[in-house]
Amino acid sequence: MQFSKIIGQEEVKAHLIDTVKGQRISHAQLFLGPEGSGSLALAIAYAQYILCSDKQNGDACGKCPSCLKVQGYSHPDLHYSFPIHLAKSTRTSDDVFVEWKKQLEASLYFGLQDWYSALGNDNKQGTIGTDESQKIVKKISLKSFEGGYKILIMWMPELMNNQAANKLLKIIEEPPKNTLFLLVSENQENIISTILSRTQLVKIPRLKEKELSQYLVQHDGLMQEEADTYAHLAEGNVSLAYSLMEDKESASFNLDNFIKWMRLCYTRNVGETIDWVDGMAGAGREAQKNFLVFALSMFRQSIVGHYADSDLVILTDAQRQFLNKFSPFINHKNIVVLTQVLNDAHYHLERNANPKILFLDVSLKVFAYLKRK
Repeated sequence: MQFSKIIGQEEVKAHLIDTVKGQRISHAQLFLGPEGSGSLALAIAYAQYILCSDKQNGDACGKCPSCLKVQGYSHPDLHYSFPIHLAKSTRTSDDVFVEWKKQLEASLYFGLQDWYSALGNDNKQGTIGTDESQKIVKKISLKSFEGGYKILIMWMPELMNNQAANKLLKIIEEPPKNTLFLLVSENQENIISTILSRTQLVKIPRLKEKELSQYLVQHDGLMQEEADTYAHLAEGNVSLAYSLMEDKESASFNLDNFIKWMRLCYTRNVGETIDWVDGMAGAGREAQKNFLVFALSMFRQSIVGHYADSDLVILTDAQRQFLNKFSPFINHKNIVVLTQVLNDAHYHLERNANPKILFLDVSLKVFAYLKRK
């Protein structure tokens, strides 16, 4: 992966290139950015640039033996670590590296749920465990195969358990010469503090809608208006943009459930709300999480439509028709608390909260906040 093939993020690219040119490569760096922003792609491009034997003007050549190995995910000095579903036959990343390589070849902008689906279980959270840490220490302690840097890219370090983190502390703090740790994270708060304190932060912002829209036109052949719609709804998340493009059935499921839910909450129909909660509880954990993300997006669309020119909000016809009637009920007195309620619900779902209890609790809170004038 060359820097030139990554969507946007020009300031981050320039910073990373300068660290190499100025020989200021920090041995442990945290690439922190939201899903779909290109954090993993940037980490791989950075590794390729460092390992490249024929660097060009601000980018890897893409043609030397080192670049070809990085691009083929076979470079002996570039290692990957990532969350897996622990089992007797799968203890470390190496055990599922074939699946990981396929995922990277398909897209470098995938999210956790895409990865869990590739592993065969959408509803089970992955872990970076102690066996993984032991293998990392062993790999990093060996001499470089090609005489340059040894690089470890760890994707989602926030899913590393305490025991695994403790095994890595010493080698991250005092690594062998020419060793580089690149941690790629979406949630800084969930990273164990002792690991976090040993890294240099590289912030990866959300992609600009214009950058994503332009990419969808050039790479996928979308018409400009259609690309603008997906880029806007995805809010700079490449992974979500493709999900929206590929899964219109899911979008319909989310919209239908959101409309029904908001009508029930507005009328405070407890009996039918309980029936709705039962239906949502049976949808599967990932569908539930996707629905909450969709609901958050609809709240944001409502507040923009309420206070700004409605032409700024790019919606499907069905969404616009409903929001024209619904948006006045989302205002400056309830948008903050409603957003917090849904964010908290998403957080607890990720930690295996009971969906029936959770969605009923959220519904009762929305009952109270929705009619604030």
